[in-house]
Amino acid sequence: MSTQLIEWKEEEFTAAQQEKGIAVVEFGAPWCAACKMTEPAVAAISADYPNVKFAKVDVATNPALAAKMGVMSLPNILILVDGKIKEQIIGGANRAKIEEKLKKFI
Repeated sequence: MSTQLIEWKEEEFTAAQQEKGIAVVEFGAPWCAACKMTEPAVAAISADYPNVKFAKVDVATNPALAAKMGVMSLPNILILVDGKIKEQIIGGANRAKIEEKLKKFI
C-alpha cells in the first residue's frame, strides 16, 4: 500500500534535525523524471516503518534548504538519525536500495 509523503519546508526539516529518531527525506522537484519514479518507492516503504518519519522537500520552492544540505543532484534521499545525516542516496533508487540503507539504523 502506497501513502503520500509529507512535504517539508525548511522549518519542518530544521525541527526534525532537533528530534530523536529516524527520518527519510527525499529532495526532488516536479520536473525531475527520476524523482517521479523514486517517490512512490519511498512512499511505499513508509507504510512498513511507522516509527520512521518520511517526507519530501521540493527544491524548486526550497532552494536555500537544498543548498544548505549540499543537494546538487536529484533525487537525493537523506537518512537522518537523531537529526544527523547518516546515509545519502543520490539518483534514482528502488525500494530494495532504499530499504537496504534504512535497515542499518532500525
